[in-house]
Amino acid sequence: MRSADEIRAAIDAAGIDPKKPMVATCGSGVTACVIALGLYLIGQEDVAIYDGSWAEWGEHFDTPVET
Repeated sequence: MRSADEIRAAIDAAGIDPKKPMVATCGSGVTACVIALGLYLIGQEDVAIYDGSWAEWGEHFDTPVET
């Protein structure tokens, strides 16, 4: 597992503002949980997880998708 300092550096490098609401998502929901755990380890306790993730979102033809 990465240290809290490494996680913070990755968040900063990605340009993510930890003061804004966050929702972790991925292809199936598993990686989203790892992302949320990493954020929790640096003090971000209010991260939502979209557990349906891309598998659910992309299944519907009426959901917006940007390519």
